[in-house]
Amino acid sequence: MSDRYLESLVCPLPEDIARLKGAGEYDLALALIRRRLGQPLPEMLKTRLEAEAYLLPQLSEQYSLTEAELLSRLQEKVEDFTPEELHGLLLDGLLDFRYINGQRRYFHRLPNSLVKSLPSLKRRLKAGQSAGGHPEQADMLRRMKEQDIVFRYRLRGVIRVNAPTPGETYRVHLPLAAQSMQQEEAKDIVCDHSILHLDGPEAPQRTLYTESQGELVTLEFTVTQRPRYVNALDEGVKGPVYPRARPVCPDDLMEIPPHLTFTPYLRSLAEQTRGEEQDPVRAAWAFYRYVTEQVNYSFMPPYLLLESGAEYTAVNLRGDCGLQALLFIALCRISGIPARWQSGLCAEPGDVGSHDWAEFFSPRLGWLPVDCSFGGSAFRAGNEAAHRFYFGNLDPWRMVANRTYFSPLRPEKKFPRADPYDSQRGEIETKNGGLKPAEFSTEWTMLWHENK
Repeated sequence: MSDRYLESLVCPLPEDIARLKGAGEYDLALALIRRRLGQPLPEMLKTRLEAEAYLLPQLSEQYSLTEAELLSRLQEKVEDFTPEELHGLLLDGLLDFRYINGQRRYFHRLPNSLVKSLPSLKRRLKAGQSAGGHPEQADMLRRMKEQDIVFRYRLRGVIRVNAPTPGETYRVHLPLAAQSMQQEEAKDIVCDHSILHLDGPEAPQRTLYTESQGELVTLEFTVTQRPRYVNALDEGVKGPVYPRARPVCPDDLMEIPPHLTFTPYLRSLAEQTRGEEQDPVRAAWAFYRYVTEQVNYSFMPPYLLLESGAEYTAVNLRGDCGLQALLFIALCRISGIPARWQSGLCAEPGDVGSHDWAEFFSPRLGWLPVDCSFGGSAFRAGNEAAHRFYFGNLDPWRMVANRTYFSPLRPEKKFPRADPYDSQRGEIETKNGGLKPAEFSTEWTMLWHENK
């Protein structure tokens, strides 16, 4: 089964299976799916049922916390956290849960998500607890407004199979810095395994491919970032801000099922949010404000377990960096504003992790980046300067590996990917199947950095 099975998620489930799934009766739903697959079916519906049989067991793994366990985890982190507060968060729509076998189960990363996104909890963190943050952000944003900067750093990525099988060959893809409008391609690439394939610098999802016998694989490379500051809302400013950005193409206005579809609800939301605004920059600013001010940041399960990312975010008003970027892109494209995906790593000194953001195009300024996640964090913190900054600008703490959403890797994987939409942690498979997110781990470290 290739990753294109995900395109079938736009097909509805049969009513009886959908009701069982919604009620959390996963075992009976799987039994019905297997029985139904033994009958003649249209190809898309057959693929949809095969996909559901593949995804349902993973939902159980992701939603593993009981309510008592969730309360206990939050009480470990937050001073004087009460059951009444937890119930209030449920009524506010901030708790991500599913019913599984008759019991309400919560997303396993929910405690960390809540203390990161809610100022009321972050202020009450116990000693030794951390909600993350960007201590050098204010100084870097000030410097970028004053002068063009060049930021250079070296990354090390280590990917390992958690429980390798002796004698097994593992096919490994690791993300690599691509050529983008604000970034030079990776330099001084060093891998401790033989490089069997290396994508070109403009690959849509750039990776290095190698094979191992189960031992960890280490990759190092140097990244150079050249971000530029612009006040996009100043109509006297003319572009292009990034002259070497890829030209607009038809793909920048297209739907990408299942997560980037122009549903009736999203069309209505785009029309309502844009209003009578005709200027593409001002319209994009309206969409950015909607996402950053209305959508709560929330850690999410793997996207392959969601059926429509952009609409999910707009309906539930919660989502992580990637879902917020997808919603912004969808609203732009629906309105005729070219927009596209960009992602890889947020690579700060001492803290490197996966991150997603977006770009949009206007005739006046060309392509500009937009980070709804960082912008939303700034808005919740009351930092209007940083909120405005991330509309049209990025800090230099980025490693761009991906410039297209839902693109195959090279050499193409034979089995479903751990993340079929993006490439940040890497991918591993054997002759028997692809490894799931819990079956391998990836760690990124910044070895050194310099800026001018």
